[in-house]
Amino acid sequence: MEGIKMTNRFVLGIDVGVVSCGYGVIDLVTGRFVDYGVRLFREAIAKDNKDRRDARGHRRLTSRRHTRIMDMQKLLKENGIMSNDYHPLQNVYELRCKGLNEKLTNDELTAAILHITKHRGSVIETVEEDAKKSEDELSLKATLQHNEQLIKQGKYICQIQLDNLNNKDHIRGHENNFSTKDYVNELNEILHHQELDEQLINKIIDIVARRRAYYEGPGSEKSPTPYGRFIEVDGQIKEIDLIEKMRGKCSVFPDELRAPKMAVTADLFNFLNDMNNLTVDGNKLSPEEKKGILTIVSQKGNITLRQLAKELNVKEVDIRGYRIDKKEKAIFTEFKGYKKIKSILEKEGYSISLNDYEMLDKIIEILTNKKGIQERKDCLYHLKYKLSDSTVDTLANTTGITGYHSLSFKALNLLNKELFESEMNQMQLLYELKLFDKNRVSHKGKKNIESNPEAILSPVAKRAQNETFKVVNALRKKYGEFDSIVVEMTRDKNTDEQKKRINNFQKIRESGSKEMNKMLIEKGYDPTKINGKTRMKIRLYEQQEGKSAYTLEPLDLNRVIKDPKYTEIDHIIPISISLDDSQNNKVLALHSENQVKGNLTPFMAYAANKFNGMGCSYSEFKKNVLSNDNIPYKKKLNLLNEENITKEEVAKKFINRNLVDTSYACRVVLNTLSDYFKDNEIDTKVHTINGRVTDLFRKKIHLEKDRDEDYLHHAVDALIVASVKKMNLLNGYLLKQEHDFNDLYNEETGEIITIPDDKVFFDERYIQYIVNLKTLYQESNQYYNRMIDKEDMHFNPIKISHKIDTKPNRQLFNEQIKGFREIEGKNYVIEKISDIYNSKENIKLIEDILNDNCEKYFIAKNDPRTFDIIKNIVLADFEIYKDNKDIYKIDKNKIKYVNAYKADKETKEIRIKNPLTKFFEENGPVTKFSPKRKGPPIKSMKYKGKILNEHVEAVDRTQNKLLGARLTLKPYRTDFYRCEDGKIRFVTVRHVDVEYKKSDGMYHIDNGLYNELLNKKKISSQAEFLFSLHTDELLYIKKEIGESFCFSPKEKFVYKDSDYELFTFLGTNNDVRNVIEVKPRYMFTKTRINPYTTTFVECKKYATDVLGNLYEVKDNKLKLEFK
Repeated sequence: MEGIKMTNRFVLGIDVGVVSCGYGVIDLVTGRFVDYGVRLFREAIAKDNKDRRDARGHRRLTSRRHTRIMDMQKLLKENGIMSNDYHPLQNVYELRCKGLNEKLTNDELTAAILHITKHRGSVIETVEEDAKKSEDELSLKATLQHNEQLIKQGKYICQIQLDNLNNKDHIRGHENNFSTKDYVNELNEILHHQELDEQLINKIIDIVARRRAYYEGPGSEKSPTPYGRFIEVDGQIKEIDLIEKMRGKCSVFPDELRAPKMAVTADLFNFLNDMNNLTVDGNKLSPEEKKGILTIVSQKGNITLRQLAKELNVKEVDIRGYRIDKKEKAIFTEFKGYKKIKSILEKEGYSISLNDYEMLDKIIEILTNKKGIQERKDCLYHLKYKLSDSTVDTLANTTGITGYHSLSFKALNLLNKELFESEMNQMQLLYELKLFDKNRVSHKGKKNIESNPEAILSPVAKRAQNETFKVVNALRKKYGEFDSIVVEMTRDKNTDEQKKRINNFQKIRESGSKEMNKMLIEKGYDPTKINGKTRMKIRLYEQQEGKSAYTLEPLDLNRVIKDPKYTEIDHIIPISISLDDSQNNKVLALHSENQVKGNLTPFMAYAANKFNGMGCSYSEFKKNVLSNDNIPYKKKLNLLNEENITKEEVAKKFINRNLVDTSYACRVVLNTLSDYFKDNEIDTKVHTINGRVTDLFRKKIHLEKDRDEDYLHHAVDALIVASVKKMNLLNGYLLKQEHDFNDLYNEETGEIITIPDDKVFFDERYIQYIVNLKTLYQESNQYYNRMIDKEDMHFNPIKISHKIDTKPNRQLFNEQIKGFREIEGKNYVIEKISDIYNSKENIKLIEDILNDNCEKYFIAKNDPRTFDIIKNIVLADFEIYKDNKDIYKIDKNKIKYVNAYKADKETKEIRIKNPLTKFFEENGPVTKFSPKRKGPPIKSMKYKGKILNEHVEAVDRTQNKLLGARLTLKPYRTDFYRCEDGKIRFVTVRHVDVEYKKSDGMYHIDNGLYNELLNKKKISSQAEFLFSLHTDELLYIKKEIGESFCFSPKEKFVYKDSDYELFTFLGTNNDVRNVIEVKPRYMFTKTRINPYTTTFVECKKYATDVLGNLYEVKDNKLKLEFK
């Protein structure tokens, strides 16, 4: 076609994970590996964003409180109330009570006003939608309401607080929450007893009561911020609506705002999609049937499978295509917003149905968009429906109406009409109407593929997508346009979810294995002699209640275990069509019935009379499947599938259903790539592939994946992704159960041993391709582990690249504040054992007592008689058990409390209670020594920690009070120098050392500060600057000949003449001793390698491009100013 840009014969496979993007390019004609590698990046964790947001919010809260107090102090000084030498007074609650009835001195009045200014109470002006926060808010509301009842009895806040102080001995706590208006009432009463003019009183109250509305956000017109409603655009201050900004635009009509997620129109869209996915006795629902179903929904707000079957006058088993929950129960879209608002309005006397969707959508839009209670009320009163005051009040305080749909009302209304009248589901309809294509932003003329900023993706998926497109763009630049791009994308939301999924799978497998072992022992079998395949047969035997899958013939468990030819594991839907090797497509069948079933479904086999005279009829088979509660819903669907899989269109549907990945994140990548190539008239085809298919392929060729071994498997997966779809590698020979790929070739030599005669099932090119896959991975693994030289490899090693973050505007330090104390002229960090009776916390204390290392505990010096009580408990226990090596042992002249490290494998609890835990359980806590009476209980214990080194002091600016120190200063970069003595040393520049100057738009490291860092490390001005390294950059290391390698996991290596090591740099480990932290660049390991830089003969900075091509970084210059 004219205008279409021609592509080459290369196929690009992409394997997108949570923290990686594997790529593989193959030549379609020859099957040659053209290029391959792995792009690694750090996980973009949503929690990090939340932590930053919370810290930022806390800083603003503190800043605003500080500003409020400063403004109040200024006002009081200007009016002669607060003196310059004012000092805070004691008993401020008594002063406030006194001020309610009599005139205070200026210092007393200052103390009362400043105290209320700082602690001015809570205001619930918004409805909290987050479930957890909503619970907290309801608790806060209850407290405020309780305290309001006390105030209505004629008391002021200070009187209630003073009573609590006298009666409960404390004031702080959740019950000390009062509303701001009650503080203002108290302050008003105090001020009117002080002979002040009304104008000054109003000014004082204004400062206390002022509060920024939630929808204003931070900043102002004079001080714009990207997080507030005043932002800077091209040097101009622009005011925006923060709530509308967060709402986002429609996926179909980019100029329209998204509709509320809980709007009736949005739920109707989702519900009609559910209905159009159903088949009833093989038929789709008609508009009339949908109308009847919606009548039920209008009354109840939802529908169950039983109600649906009753309305359609069919059995539940005749309905197919619905979604299921974890308990395998049918689920349909529930109209949650409709039910909630309907309930409120009907209590107020309104009659509500789905026909009132316009009014309900208006209400739901207000409740979703507006969070201020008063703001909601104002909007509700402006509606044309004339809602009563009580209705408006109830609606304004309603929680749980939250979130936005991906589509606008305009799109939803258009699609709902089509969904109701047609049989198509959402995606089919959008494709048919070409709505996405008509209204999306064009990519025409763009050099590179860019991600869609409007796509609703998690931070994890967004980063993975961005890095994927970098790889694709780099490969297009190198090789031109591809024939095809095939994408596999993880469904895990983050690494925690990935670990949880794997752990849950392992737990379920281990649990099932234990139960099976118990059963086998009871029946007289040795579990250690039962292989994996037989275990699978036993599991299926139990699931099928001891009967053969298709003919329900009783099975002999002994023969199932002992005779491998008696039964076979069969794929219900032939794997060559289903590509489904999961448990839901496997059954245990007699060898004889499996032979006659062949490549058919159970229904087709019965229809073709294959099972005649072998046990039962199809109706009996169907009844058995439906009545067996052991069989999962998805497996039942496979067993009772009645489609003719010999028809090409049915087979294609099956293959596409299992081959294509339909996850949202994968569709976003697919659509972005497809749209780009279409807009620019490039003939590259884009496909997605389901991860289960590559797992199946790996199993077939015995190329198991070990995630902990290295990152290299991502590139191999990408090559599999590229080839499975385009080279039909899962067709024919490799899918036949009786063949084992390992029979075809010699694992060591790679030589093909046997070639089956049946060419339909075999192509030597495919077998060679698989041999090459295995060879590539094995040799690359050996190369990175120094077991093979590059010259001896059949393929170049798999390339690896890391995303590097060099941005200075990152977290400066950890938020945790540590106390410190000056002891003998040095500052020491104060550490704390929070519970000395907790067997997980008190081990160090016990061992310190046993080894007479107690001087660091402050109580040992300040209250030695109390510490002696604790000491004697431990020493008495030692006297009893000192000869028991399972409890105490001597190691290098130190007594170790051994039992602490021996927990019971099943309960995870320590078997013998340690002395302090045992004492607490028998006698309660140790109490402070007192000669006259029992002292207070001792629970925690502070002790002297390490010397306080680099830190940032934490100060409460409102009281100019030192709170402690933040210890962990986040490193920005590490600068390496070769000193005059030939040794390599470094200085660590931390984020706190980097300052941004708005005047020149540059980041600066102060020259004087940097020289101090150099002087501290004794790096003179004559030292040669080598380079700067950020986290994840590459460090080349060379040590003296004969020195041990820093890292050699497989076997120990020592340096020879030409040897070197290449690591991923992590940061400084010990600045004083010149110890850095690195890790292998090709594998994940929790072990960190900590070499001394002073032992290096040579070190260099290396880097890679996006594709992992390695090069040395030369001409490095020290930068103290940068962008």
